[in-house]
Amino acid sequence: MSTTFLTSCEGLIDEVFPKKNNPEGTGGDKPQLDQTLAFFGDSLTIGAGANVPYGTMVGTGLPGRRIVSDGIGGQIARSIAIRQGGETVKLSVEGGKLDGVNPVRIKKLSNEFLSTPINYNTYSRTGTVAGVKCTVTREANEETGEIYTIKADTESTADIADDSEFVLEEPAKLRTATQVLWYGRNNIGRPNAKEDILAALDNSIDYLSEPKRFLVLGVLTAIPENKGTDRYNEVRDINNSLSARYGDAFVSMEPPTEEEMEAISYTPSAEDISDIEKGNFPRGMRPGNADEIHINDKGYEIVANRVIAKLKELKY
Repeated sequence: MSTTFLTSCEGLIDEVFPKKNNPEGTGGDKPQLDQTLAFFGDSLTIGAGANVPYGTMVGTGLPGRRIVSDGIGGQIARSIAIRQGGETVKLSVEGGKLDGVNPVRIKKLSNEFLSTPINYNTYSRTGTVAGVKCTVTREANEETGEIYTIKADTESTADIADDSEFVLEEPAKLRTATQVLWYGRNNIGRPNAKEDILAALDNSIDYLSEPKRFLVLGVLTAIPENKGTDRYNEVRDINNSLSARYGDAFVSMEPPTEEEMEAISYTPSAEDISDIEKGNFPRGMRPGNADEIHINDKGYEIVANRVIAKLKELKY
């Protein structure tokens, strides 16, 4: 996995390369499957509100596994699916051709797959278009907004037809990994949220190599989304659909149980218990500021333990 991606606290490619307990293709009658655990999603995947991504916590609980966490905060499901490889992205460039090794402005994208409404960070991904290896970069600032450019990695003046497909390089390297997909939080409240989330997940799963190994995490409720609210009902309906479609691969985001809290040495307060009774993660597992969406280290520890348990259950 390349480590040349531009990263930030809001967009993180977090990779851990420990020695594998059993190298692939050795030990036993069958070649060992890829032991990589790849986590795709939005700000929840990169651990917003906490100190580390929950994927890193999973890696601590499953030593010997390579961990890849790829998240950009604020993104909706179909943008995540492009970064994961399950959906395609098409582009058109100014002038209709590349310009040596100089950046060329992208005038049209089928999906602004590196965009986010929450920051002006620079993000880039490598891939190929018209047979040429290139890098697509998103830059943004308050004055001019977002700008996407594409630059050939080596000298090229190749013609780029309008709506040419840009094939990302990195996703192909993770098709054999066990993937943990946490999509949909930023779709809540949007038109066709459930349909878009399911389509993005289906396409991402279709992209995986056989035997497909994946987990789908439920949508996490935000602080105001308690039982009886429209948003709670929307999230619950989506999660019921995810559970029905993905079965044993689904990981619930229901509030933590007493046993789960005890396992991480967490003693809930009276306010926490009230939150749980309302169908929500307790405020003691939230960042403790104006952030209503994310969870803190204790909250992600609950999520990580659920993922670890499910990976063991499915023998992934």
